[in-house]
Amino acid sequence: MLRGAGIVALCVLLMACGESSAAQKASPSVAPVQHTWNQDLTLAGDVNGHMTGIVADVGTQTSACTGAKPRPGETWSNKFYGTIDASAAVWGIDFVIQNYGGPGTYDTRAIAVQLHSTDQAQVWQNTSASDKVVFTLDRSGQTGTIDALLTNADSGKASAEHLTGAWNCKA
Repeated sequence: MLRGAGIVALCVLLMACGESSAAQKASPSVAPVQHTWNQDLTLAGDVNGHMTGIVADVGTQTSACTGAKPRPGETWSNKFYGTIDASAAVWGIDFVIQNYGGPGTYDTRAIAVQLHSTDQAQVWQNTSASDKVVFTLDRSGQTGTIDALLTNADSGKASAEHLTGAWNCKA
């Protein structure tokens, strides 16, 4: 019994002697994740250019995709941020299917599409009756195509942006 108490006392003493009043160094923050999702998206209208990939996650500017996880009736979504052409301007694109029905083609009534600046000051979305959308989702739930006319949320101008091409959220 005394031997056990001695070991405990020794451990406490060693822990106390090992303490230091020196300030602890902060560990470096985790580097942002760089997704490898390839995009082949063309924008024409208020914003013009071509997006071929996405940028690393920074703060609230994060890319995410539900992929094949949702079941029919659940929400499927894909959001990502990328640059257009060689510019440094970053734009976000969101696709949301509220009543997911599996792989296939979705139209204007079934999917919400949005293009926006990182600060949400500029937004285009399919809100007008003239904003036609054809969105395909392949069997993996991680790739497909988009052909969408979007309304400028600030001016109300219908079909002010045309988003076309192939998207990918497969790492």
